[in-house]
Amino acid sequence: MFSARFDGGEVEAKIRRVYKILKDHRFNVLMVAAKGGDDFGTMTMQYLNETYEKRGVIISVCTRHYGEKTSSSYSSFKELRYAQDWAVDVLPLRMHEVYPPEPPSGPGHKFDKKGEAKALIRMIIPPSLAYIDCRELSETEIARKIADSLLKL
Repeated sequence: MFSARFDGGEVEAKIRRVYKILKDHRFNVLMVAAKGGDDFGTMTMQYLNETYEKRGVIISVCTRHYGEKTSSSYSSFKELRYAQDWAVDVLPLRMHEVYPPEPPSGPGHKFDKKGEAKALIRMIIPPSLAYIDCRELSETEIARKIADSLLKL
């Protein structure tokens, strides 16, 4: 299951193309793609549960703000909490120079005054967990590296 900060930006568009490449090659990957009238929260819950039950992995799209604690009950922060609570493995994708992610927090942050997101990132994505460096890769190259990792599992 892909986990990301879905903000409509360039990284999201690229990862959605990676997802399509993997699906076209018959990999059982999941990514929430809600259309008008769909409930993305229900999709997120179902996909997390399926990932857990099938002993899958959460593919973390590690942008600088990945894992930020927000008002959403279905944020990347909540997905990482799920991974931690249910011992679901994570496959990190390094998308930017800042790595591991440094989600905003602090006294002025509306939802994360104590830095819970940063602490969670440090638990889930320790220095010993190898990442896929996607900074200079095309969609096809990223898909290939993910496929290689999934096949090893």
